[in-house]
Amino acid sequence: MRYAVVTDIHGNTAGLRAVLARVRGQQVRQVICLGDVFECHISKRDVAGHAFTRVDEIFDQDPELVGLLDGARVVRGNQEERIAALVPGRARPAWATPVLDAPLTLHTDFATYCHGHALPPWQEVEPDLWCPLDAEFSGRALFHGHHHRSAVHRLPDAGRSWADVESVPLRFGEAVHLTPGSRYLVNVGPVRGPSPAWAVVDEAEATVTYHRIEESG
Repeated sequence: MRYAVVTDIHGNTAGLRAVLARVRGQQVRQVICLGDVFECHISKRDVAGHAFTRVDEIFDQDPELVGLLDGARVVRGNQEERIAALVPGRARPAWATPVLDAPLTLHTDFATYCHGHALPPWQEVEPDLWCPLDAEFSGRALFHGHHHRSAVHRLPDAGRSWADVESVPLRFGEAVHLTPGSRYLVNVGPVRGPSPAWAVVDEAEATVTYHRIEESG
């Protein structure tokens, strides 16, 4: 099975539209979205004291964004959880429900797919590069977002010492082969930003190929 994996859109409809236009030519069976589709306008430190008045003060009302993900498998991120906590159920737009009520994880025989915010405390395995080193997951790889970086880390065969984690070199457009018998943490990278990124996962071939749209100008 070949999947295109996107994450951390944060309301960037134009970026998602551009990524999906490229994905259409990549012969994938389905799109998997790892959450943070929306951008919550209320910071996490202000949630407790916020009094709800209007939906549009919580997040942008953009049905097209969710429409672009029609047919995709979606998990929810921390932005969706914050929005759900702030917007009463009766006020939630019907078009946003599939994203706000999405599951936390998806599983295949090959891998676990999630956003990453609910995983155990992350560790800084390289300067300014964090990964959920202590996460338990089924399959050969854990695909996640949340950290807004494109990176692959091979876990040590025994234990979880950060010193033994291998950073796997990657080049955009070139397949990374996931070695049989090894387990990996795969950080997909964000759609939001000047160079929207995504990954194509071929579970049958055990490969991950990163792609991005280069910043113009």
